[in-house]
Amino acid sequence: MRSLSPLLPLCLALVGLSGCSATVPLDKVYGVYIAHYDYGNESIALNRDGTFVQTVKVENQSPATAKGSWEFDPKDSRVTLHGALVVDDGFGGHKGNWRTPTSGLVALDVELHWFRVEMGTGLPNPYLKQ
Repeated sequence: MRSLSPLLPLCLALVGLSGCSATVPLDKVYGVYIAHYDYGNESIALNRDGTFVQTVKVENQSPATAKGSWEFDPKDSRVTLHGALVVDDGFGGHKGNWRTPTSGLVALDVELHWFRVEMGTGLPNPYLKQ
């Protein structure tokens, strides 16, 4: 029994890593993702035709919808959105001008965490695939 105890942390680490993957195949990227904030929520539907629909609901404000295009880089496992709303300010609040679609690109990593696809995993409130 004593000889197995040094292997236990290694075995647990391998089991933990088996549920995570840094890259996701394109066929698992399509779908609806939801991010929850203290002040509301946001959904992004990535359609197979390369378009997306984003809906943002902020408490005590009317919802906003943005439509645009998206592309996926399988090498970096990254989705790039064109014409998205940027809602969160990165500090737990929403941006003052969140209703204005960005003129630039929004790039979000896509990863598999415990058999669930997540987008924007480095964000305080990542998008979880439904």
